Amino acid sequence: MKLDQIKTTSTTKNTQVKVSDELFDQPNPKLLAQAIRVYLSNKRQGTSKTKTRSEVSLTTRKWYRQKGTGGARHGAKDAAIFVGGGIAHGPTGQENWTKSLTKQLRKKALIAALTAQSSNIFINDEIQELSGKTKEAVELLKKISKKFSSDKFKLTESKLLIVVDEVKETTLRSIRNIPNVTLVSANLLNALTVAQAHKILVTTKTLKVLEERLTK
Repeated sequence: MKLDQIKTTSTTKNTQVKVSDELFDQPNPKLLAQAIRVYLSNKRQGTSKTKTRSEVSLTTRKWYRQKGTGGARHGAKDAAIFVGGGIAHGPTGQENWTKSLTKQLRKKALIAALTAQSSNIFINDEIQELSGKTKEAVELLKKISKKFSSDKFKLTESKLLIVVDEVKETTLRSIRNIPNVTLVSANLLNALTVAQAHKILVTTKTLKVLEERLTK
């Protein structure tokens, strides 16, 4: 497997670097879909709640006569069939949405996500040389984005994921205020983060960390 390596100082086309097939050549769409569902479910707050009939405060007076209306008999307006009444079988705010994957399945799901996104992954080592200024980072990312294989990518609109071997303070300060750009270390990377990105930048050291983490 080969990935494009981008160098903004070079005027030639992107060079290709050979990487481990164990990280980028193992498709598994079913496991990837399962992992994404697990991660999204675990992000739910689970605090949504509706009022039951006992919690709705409405008049207890019989609101229309018993006979002669042609309708059913009703003595309370807080029934679930009426607007403003209590909700039957609604969320209680106590639901547990937590799901889990085994450690081995999480690793395989991440590999499947990297495989699915392999055409959108590029290598660049200049990211780790940022001095901490957002303006400098934006200029660098604009230069990098011009060398992406797709013309549809726009830095201000598309989602860019930057994966580094270690998050430096200067790199974090440079990137954290740029919209739609996410910075994450290789040790904290998961399948959902990879799947949600339009383009992914990694460093040479990042690939080594991921290989050590996922192929053991």
